Amino acid sequence: MNIIHIISDTFRRDNLAAYGDDHQPTKGYTPFLNAFAEKCVVFDKAYVCSYPTVPIRGDLVTGQVGLARRGWEPLKRDVPVIADVLSEVGVTSMMIADTPHHLNNGFLYNRGFTGWEWIRGQEGDALRTHPYDFESSQAKRYRQFTRPAPNQLPAGLTHHLRNASIWHAEEDTYVSQTMRKACQWLELNCQQDPFYLMVDTFDPHEPWNPPEWYIRHFDPEDYDGPEPIYPPYGSNQMDQRTTQRLNTLYRAEACLVDRWIGHLLTQIQNMGLLDNTMVIFMADHGFLLGEHGLIAKNYSMYEEVAHIPLMVYHPQVSPRRTPALTSIIDLPATVVDFFGAKRMETIEGESLLPVIRDGKDDFRPLSVTHGTWVGGWSPDGGKPYGQVTDGTWSLLLENAGAPDKLFHLPSDPQQNSNRFTTDIDHAHRLYDGFIDFLTQHGGSPKMVANFRQRF
Repeated sequence: MNIIHIISDTFRRDNLAAYGDDHQPTKGYTPFLNAFAEKCVVFDKAYVCSYPTVPIRGDLVTGQVGLARRGWEPLKRDVPVIADVLSEVGVTSMMIADTPHHLNNGFLYNRGFTGWEWIRGQEGDALRTHPYDFESSQAKRYRQFTRPAPNQLPAGLTHHLRNASIWHAEEDTYVSQTMRKACQWLELNCQQDPFYLMVDTFDPHEPWNPPEWYIRHFDPEDYDGPEPIYPPYGSNQMDQRTTQRLNTLYRAEACLVDRWIGHLLTQIQNMGLLDNTMVIFMADHGFLLGEHGLIAKNYSMYEEVAHIPLMVYHPQVSPRRTPALTSIIDLPATVVDFFGAKRMETIEGESLLPVIRDGKDDFRPLSVTHGTWVGGWSPDGGKPYGQVTDGTWSLLLENAGAPDKLFHLPSDPQQNSNRFTTDIDHAHRLYDGFIDFLTQHGGSPKMVANFRQRF
């Protein structure tokens, strides 16, 4: 039995029919993952743990909650990784990724894998040096709404534009390169017994520049306004038409991701690997596209950001939906237990195999999401907001001071009706659970005391 673990950065739940509604515009444009969901155990209540991109990868490769221990920083040599214990039981492990941040600058989140390959060029990766006309009319359309400073071309966009300017066809896009590389690896390694393949694409993370035919699905009219392909984080300063364009660009990029993950899923099926392979699809987090007045992922941790898609195919399990409350931190424990490897003391999540194989729906009492406090939150100087939920109630945790936003998710999934004042007992209960989680997962006495004093 093998595992293929597919990660898509910034892929919102509502890109998929399984999580959307009848009005969701992408329902017809993510056909491959929609079809895959029909074969899977679909998790309705899966959440991010440590946050954002690099800390999330830290959780996945170590199994240890990092939000109070690690930030946006290289992985220290003394932190055990699950790839090492997989090797001890004969598992061949491979990481294929175009997500740049946990691999470049000596971050070494690939440590312990039997092999790894980085498809370069995403976002701020300084891959190419050839001239690019940053004063062209098209480049000026990109710069009106950019992060971190409007009316500029920041490094994340400057490098991306130069790197992508030599693309000739859709196959040159990074998600295509990554998924095709994964297919090639499977052709050469399908006889490995067993293997763990992690395929990690940065798309649909911004910058968004999918082929025009994907954009036309959502915006068939001609458009000559600002192209917010790398939008500033924070309150939405765009007019309605530009906000619509931003949504179009994101949704089109998500459809591109579906197309090429579909290419990988088709290869898996054609090779007969569905008979002996567990396939995991997940996002690392979502993104706010104007909801709550925000264009962001580093402000309040609303459902659009913290609540992720998670679907698991198991060849011996019938498809179903589960309301089991789960966290990203549970996936490393699942991988280790699946292969019968030794559970390191540092693995702090719970294996999802009882949910997947045995139909268990009563799992976690709480799930905690929070930006990390150690080593800097992110290169953009983001702020460590958070959320704690029991799957019914959601309490948003502020960057500083006491929480003041509480939502009842069954009756208010869009989180428009703040129940903090009327149901403060639930807020206290969830906050106490957050304090307990912090205490149990690396929070220093000083850190825990600081949070106790807030509320």
